[in-house]
Formats: sequence, C-alpha cells, structure tokens
Amino acid sequence: MMTHVSDLLHIQRCPKLAWNYYHKIQNPLHYFHMIEPYSNLWKRYLKVEDALHGEVGDTNEMTLQRMEGAPVYLYARFSYQECRTQIPILIKKENGYHAIYPYLNCTVRESEALRFKLNQLIAKHCGIDIVSHEVLLIQKEYVRQETLDLDSLFFRSDCFFNRRNHPSKPIQEVLDAMELDLDEMIQNADLLFDQEAIPMERNKNCTAGRRCSFYEDCFDDSILPEDSSLFLTTSQHKLEAFQQGIQHISDMDLSMIEGSRLQYAQVMASRYGSFMDRCALQTWVRQIQYPISYLDFEWDTFGIPPYPGMKPFDVLCFQYSLHIEDRDQPLDHRDFFGVQDCREAFIQSLIQDLPKSGSILVYNMEGAEKLRLMQLAEQFPQYKEELVSICDRMVDLSKPFETGVYYENRMRGHYSLKNILPLFTDEVSYQQLAIHNGINAVMAYRTFDSVDPQEQKKISQDIRNYCRMDTYAEYIVYHGLLKKLKEE
Repeated sequence: MMTHVSDLLHIQRCPKLAWNYYHKIQNPLHYFHMIEPYSNLWKRYLKVEDALHGEVGDTNEMTLQRMEGAPVYLYARFSYQECRTQIPILIKKENGYHAIYPYLNCTVRESEALRFKLNQLIAKHCGIDIVSHEVLLIQKEYVRQETLDLDSLFFRSDCFFNRRNHPSKPIQEVLDAMELDLDEMIQNADLLFDQEAIPMERNKNCTAGRRCSFYEDCFDDSILPEDSSLFLTTSQHKLEAFQQGIQHISDMDLSMIEGSRLQYAQVMASRYGSFMDRCALQTWVRQIQYPISYLDFEWDTFGIPPYPGMKPFDVLCFQYSLHIEDRDQPLDHRDFFGVQDCREAFIQSLIQDLPKSGSILVYNMEGAEKLRLMQLAEQFPQYKEELVSICDRMVDLSKPFETGVYYENRMRGHYSLKNILPLFTDEVSYQQLAIHNGINAVMAYRTFDSVDPQEQKKISQDIRNYCRMDTYAEYIVYHGLLKKLKEE
C-alpha cells in the first residue's frame, strides 16, 4: 500500500496517529453540511468547470500527458518513491505553475506550509515546477441574499494568517525558507508503517484541542480510578503527575494544581468521595422561578449559507424539545421538528410554546441555545425583542458542575449532560434510544430529504426522542440537585 503526503503530515503530530490512519479504515464525519459539493462552487468562481482533471489511479506519465498544453489542470496526481499526492489546481505560467488550494475556511495557518512544500517537492521530481502558491478562502462576514454571490463569498490570498486572523507571512516566502529531506521522510514513514504495532505513550497532543479520534484505541481510561490525576481539569501538570506514578488527584502536590474552583472541588472529592458547596448551590437555586421550562435545541452547521440572511458556517436549528414544570401540575412536553428553511417556523413555534414567565433551564446555554437565538434575532429582526426576552430568562444548568459547586468522582473530569445524568438516576439512559448522541441526530437529519416518507417518519421520531431525553435529563438533574440540598 502506497503512502500519501497526508501520512507524512500525520507523523509530524504523532507516529501512532499516522500508523492508525494508515492501517485502520475510518468513516470520516463531515462537520459541515454542504447542499452542493464545495468543489462545484470554487470551480464556478474560478471559471474552471471545463478544465482537464486527473483521475484516481493516474500515473505520473498520465498526469504529464494530460497537462501538456493545458492552461489549467485540476486534481493533478503525482508520486515519488511510492508516496502519492494530489494538488487541487495548477495554472500554467511562463516560468512554471501556480498552485491554488481551496479551503472551506476563512483563514489558513502557517502549519499548512509543510503540505504545500511536500507537494512542491514531489511535483518537482516529476518535472513540474510550482513557482507560486495561493489559497482560496471564505469571506467570514458574507451574508447571503436570495442567490449565492460567489464573487462576494470567496477571496484569494497569497499569505498565511496569524492567530488574530490577519494576513502575515507570504506563502512563497515561507516555502522558500523551508528545507526538507523528502527521501528521509518517506523512508521513515515506510519503516513505521511496516511495523505490525507500535507502542504509545501519552502526550499532550492526545487531548490538545479536540481529543484524538484514536484515543480509545491507544488508552483504556476505564481502568483508571475515578479520581485519576489525568482527570484534573484544565491542568498543565496532570500528565506529568500521571507519568510520575501519582494515581489520585488528592496525592498531587499542591504546586501542581492551579487552584480553580473546579479543581478545588475535584481535590475535595478525591479526598472524601464527593463535594458540594451548599451555600453556593442554595444561592444558585434561589434564582429559579416557576413555571420552569427545560429547553434544548438540535441544529446543523452549514459551511456555505443555504438560505437568505445566513453567513458561512452558520447553524440552522431544526429541532427543539421543551418540558414545562409548574407547581402541582403534571410535567408537560412540547417540541418542534422542521426541515429545509424552517427558521421562522422554529421561532414562531418556540415563542408560542414557551410560558411567558418563569425560568428557562438550559444546559451549557452560552455557546449553544442562547447563541442560536441571538443569531436568529439577527436574521429575523421582527422577532428580536421576544427572542432577547427568552435569552434573559435563561439559566445555565451546567454552572453548578462547571464551576465546582457540585462534583462527584464519577464525573471523571467531565460535566456534559450525558456524564451528569447517571449521578442522579440509573432508570433512564441515552443508550436506550435509537439515536443516543448529537452527531447521530445530525447525520440522521441530513438523510431526511433523500428517503421515503416511512423512513422520514422514523427519523423524525428518533430525533424527537433524543432531544426529548435531553430536556427530561435536565429535569432529573435539577431535581437531583434539590434532593442533595435536602440531605444532611
């Protein structure tokens, strides 16, 4: 099996990550919902729809033959020393070729320089001299009107971008300063991938940013104690402590603990089994007013705005679940499920279903439901006053856990709703559902328009059941906290 430039890039982050990608089949999860393939859009923008293009399995000879005399060539495939790569766009110039890399993003960091340099070197070995580079990006503030304006959506840049998302170093300048031993990199990759298995030691890259998709292939955290030093949140020293053989958070030297409120709660729970700041929890509970609304949304994220008023990477809410609790009244449930451009119907239904007074409990609202409503208020200003009023009544149910007001070792350093629910009940579980996480819900929603009515009915009901579980879980968690306060 041949290697690919992506394999060489993976090795730079983690050899085991590269080995896993090389040997294990993964079904990629596409974060952005695309109504139309992204390649169709940038081809129209660059006016290269009719350009010649490479095919899977092309040899160097086939690529060079097709490129002969072509002013533009797409998906050019090259290989060197059994290492393959593909360059999206090559434009012929007098002194060589100009490469363009389309990104479904608003910026490109300097870390991408290694990909460009490797591609440039491999193409050079095949007789193609790439003398300049450019990236094709998305205008973050573009707002779609009735039709998609590609000239306003896209922009081209010959620079990388810094952490403030401002243009910084010219791409070609960075590439010209890089020196790589391509032969050695390919040889080392071949030696790595020839091994039947490779050992893995934990490092910061395993959980940096988003946890590695192969984390569970490398490590079994279930065998660790519930108060393992590895579970100390936002800690700079937890890996160091674990590698020193310190098993429990309570055994860590205080110089290794930064001292946040949540870390304090974890230390106390490690010593005594659990921790509750009774006064802080009582103060938090006092703000809750009846009727209590338990609210949760489901949404999909679109890379390219599909409907008027939306920006790139905006979300579209297609589902909400609402449980309403009033004094001495049975728990009431209402919900909404919509497809295509259901934004205004979503808003109208939510305004109608929500009680006009009382607290609205939402789990992790700031980066989720509250943000979604403010985006909808911007897209539909006629409802802004009512949507802002809803936001003003929201109370974040995650705060007692996020801030260390309540902590149990069973949380293992996590405070998502799914992690918290088992602390207060063992009678209901997400695993009982056909859809048991948000990713499954989104992927099911994306298939809705392409299946028959019977399957659509099932998808709608499965998503409704999942979202309903979220708000019922909020109800259980809130009353679980009330019960803890009543206990001695």
